[in-house]
Amino acid sequence: MRTTRLIIWIFLLISIACSTQEDEIDMEIQITNPVNVEENAMVNCILEDLLCEIEKNVIQTDYGTNIKDNTKNDSIPLVKIQQDESDYNFTTLSIDYGNTDQTDHLGRLKRGEIITQIKGRFSQNQSEQKIKFNNFYINKMKVDGSVTIKSMGYNEYDQPNFNISYDSLVFTCNSGLSYSISGNKVKEWIEGFETPENPWDDQFLISGDSHGINSENREYKSEILTPLLISRACEFILAGETEFTIEDESVIYNFGDGLCDNKGTYIREDKKHLFEFGKYTFRQKK
Repeated sequence: MRTTRLIIWIFLLISIACSTQEDEIDMEIQITNPVNVEENAMVNCILEDLLCEIEKNVIQTDYGTNIKDNTKNDSIPLVKIQQDESDYNFTTLSIDYGNTDQTDHLGRLKRGEIITQIKGRFSQNQSEQKIKFNNFYINKMKVDGSVTIKSMGYNEYDQPNFNISYDSLVFTCNSGLSYSISGNKVKEWIEGFETPENPWDDQFLISGDSHGINSENREYKSEILTPLLISRACEFILAGETEFTIEDESVIYNFGDGLCDNKGTYIREDKKHLFEFGKYTFRQKK
């Protein structure tokens, strides 16, 4: 009897070990696996959310002050606006969370500084913004690199649009793993541009493509097939569809149906899979 039980236990342990190995092998064989899809969606969400925060302060700078220096000392982050004394066409905007973690209005931890050099007037749709991150972290994830945003006038619907270029942005999590992104996108301001005093009704459509090195050191590229819907009132991308390619494997994933959540789906071999993004870490398997 004891021998029979021992044989059963050994069989179960072997079965569990084989199942685990099969899962790991499947993760290696399927390069466009859930982890890689989730990470690409997460990085794009973090980036769009940070740009929304920066732009909100740029708008307040353009519409809310006409003085040389302005510092909002009663809030976190500390926002400082400084106009170039030699050229009033240039303004520097600093969003500073300090050297220790501070909690933002959505409960995320942030520290460090985001510096934006602004040329021209945002309100006249004739501005250029050069954004740099200075020892900046969000939920323990460090962000390095630069972004340039140029006003491109109005589209056929009289909506402001912008060209956004990413220059080797790198996201690094606590474990030391990193994820880089470079590319160009077009941003159309479809709702709320007529009410600059109320940022929370703003919505945008994003199109374009990007590429980089993912957290397992593989080259990837992504192309937006259906424009991404961004709301300044939500930290997540609301909707949109992206073709995501690693080496010679591709999948199409989307950000959902317009709800403010971190849930999406992707299609692989004609089968739909669910995924969640927003973990602020890399290589986290289910």
